[in-house]
Amino acid sequence: MILNISNRSGIIERGVYSFGLSDYPNISPLEMKNLVAFLNYEKSHGRQTEIVCEDKNVIATVNHAVAHPEIAESYIFPEIIEGDCACNQKGCLTRFVCHSTDIKATKSILSSGKLLSAVKVYGKTGDELAYEKRDSLWNDPADFFEYIMFNWGNCIFGEYVVMSSHIDNPSEEHFENSINPGVRFYFSYEDILRHPGHTYDGYHIVKVKDEIVLSKYLHACIIPEQNKTEMVGFILPELAPRVYYIPHNVLSLRDWSEQIYDFISKL
Repeated sequence: MILNISNRSGIIERGVYSFGLSDYPNISPLEMKNLVAFLNYEKSHGRQTEIVCEDKNVIATVNHAVAHPEIAESYIFPEIIEGDCACNQKGCLTRFVCHSTDIKATKSILSSGKLLSAVKVYGKTGDELAYEKRDSLWNDPADFFEYIMFNWGNCIFGEYVVMSSHIDNPSEEHFENSINPGVRFYFSYEDILRHPGHTYDGYHIVKVKDEIVLSKYLHACIIPEQNKTEMVGFILPELAPRVYYIPHNVLSLRDWSEQIYDFISKL
């Protein structure tokens, strides 16, 4: 794995993680926390990581933090992580995390009572799934498929992932004119941290290995009201009180995300 630190952010693609610093070459406490967590995660999975950066002082600073993990571990997420992001709130709200998916997967999830990793859903190994995804935008390492990934509760990135499974390279127009938003499963961040399978890899805000039993952890499931009739018969009785249908009204994804977050925050 190559960790390429610069002023340009990106995803993990073809074995390269493009990590953008918001105030390059300075590293914020949050960025350092993510960098150290990522390096430690990669090491725990047997992968050597080469740190690449034009500024050698950045590499030295990161290596020093890895050798002294208390530097990064002392950082605690605030209620809002301010920064340049796509949401209306202009920052990540950290009370809740969410997992986004489509309506087809939602039927299986709510009828089984479990949120599963891709490995568990498809009955394939991480290596098999990684090979199948090798030419897609989401060509993640094999072990990523063993986990359920989360975003902060007001983030729209999960919707992008759902969209990209149906549309090649969703554009800005798709975000502004979202006709078919995904379904969101919301969890308290603190509750997810109590799950024995949770881990922090410095790339996702949190992820959980294998499965999550919804009756123990789910805060709310938000489904666009336009999909209500087709959910009949697919929801376990014990989960029904936590499933809500919200009118979409052809909102942009940002407005839709804000509306949902406001709703679940009042539950």
